[in-house]
Amino acid sequence: MWTDRNDELLMKILDEIIPAGGARRMPSAGVKAVAESVLSATAYSDNPVESVTVVLQAVESRAGDFAGLPAPERVALLKLVEADHPAPFNELVRLTYMAYYSRPEIRPLLGVGAHPVHPGGYEVTRESEDLMNDLTAPVRARGIAYRQV
Repeated sequence: MWTDRNDELLMKILDEIIPAGGARRMPSAGVKAVAESVLSATAYSDNPVESVTVVLQAVESRAGDFAGLPAPERVALLKLVEADHPAPFNELVRLTYMAYYSRPEIRPLLGVGAHPVHPGGYEVTRESEDLMNDLTAPVRARGIAYRQV
């Protein structure tokens, strides 16, 4: 059964997976909306709650008060949990990235629109002709690399 304590611990772990800060003043991932998205990501994971629960239990077994640990100790503990439970931990990280970077308030901080990618997409500026020539020069110099039929 999922509890408020599980929510709190998950959000503290998410804070370490994607911490706040940087030049763009990005918020951390440890917010309720990201946690809920991770737990409900059944389109991307067979059982996200199971993977998250494995990580939470491993964290709790190593540190009763994860939130009370200094940041370097929390990171070290998560590295140990990752080593002991790589598949569930990687699943948590993957789902966290997906949930966090799809949030409409995060995308503008990265220089992309707050609107969904589809159906309109994002405006992408075209590369210059010189850059395209530089990038494709080795391929053109190689010549034909297939059989004519």
